[in-house]
Amino acid sequence: MARKKHTERTNLIALLTDFSWRNWYLGVMKGVIKGINPDVRVIDLCHDVSSQDVREGSFILSNCFGYFPRGTIFLCVVDPGVGTKRKNIVVQTQDHYFVAPDNGILSSIFEKAKVEKVFQVEPGEYTLPVKGSTFFGRDVFAPIAAHLSRGEKPENMGEELASVLIVPASKPFLNKRGEVLGRAVYVDAFGNIITNIEEEYLRHSYPEGLEQVRIRLAGRNIKGVGRYYAQGGEGMLIALINSWGYLEIAVNKGSAWRELGLKEKKSLEIFISSDTAPAKREY
Repeated sequence: MARKKHTERTNLIALLTDFSWRNWYLGVMKGVIKGINPDVRVIDLCHDVSSQDVREGSFILSNCFGYFPRGTIFLCVVDPGVGTKRKNIVVQTQDHYFVAPDNGILSSIFEKAKVEKVFQVEPGEYTLPVKGSTFFGRDVFAPIAAHLSRGEKPENMGEELASVLIVPASKPFLNKRGEVLGRAVYVDAFGNIITNIEEEYLRHSYPEGLEQVRIRLAGRNIKGVGRYYAQGGEGMLIALINSWGYLEIAVNKGSAWRELGLKEKKSLEIFISSDTAPAKREY
């Protein structure tokens, strides 16, 4: 079967925002989309990105876009610079489209996907009239995504760009004490703390195995890395490799976030060491 061309009509828009569910903003965006293309399907990917946190939005996107069918349009609105001179962009990859502000939220797409072209779309023919400077999700990004879903070519909607803003993802590293140092990047609704430490990196750092490593964070210590929640006793703080391939801190039948008494994730550091051998240098 021939691969679907980008210029064909697509029937799926996936929404990623920091809007939450506690206001009418999300519903209005969906109304705008349906007003332009009543036949398009809309999927709520995530609306609980931490407020204005483009790195977190990029991390979520990096773990999700590959599970969606070819031709999906990702509408990503985490926009701390709304109303400023930052650009409104459409990124065309080999398999998908991404509509977003040019503020780094699509950084992971440039790392993990085959980007073909990027376009800047100014308010005009393919947007609503811009009312004020606080809700480009409604006036600009939702209409752009809807027109793409009708088969409009992005090159007809705007000028091609040579570069975009890239915000490097936070990566683990070895500190001066020979420990792997990582950070929390996402806290899910269960209170599980997902770190930026991938299993491959951890196993390279400690090739003798993960059973004897020690994890230290927020004044607490955990020994060993498991594979599933029930490996820890009920209410016990544990570390495991989750289904996304990242080190996760959790509590069996509880919330690691509440157990550690945390208020924000940006300053949470995760230190990993081993009693048997120092961590190997990065490869």
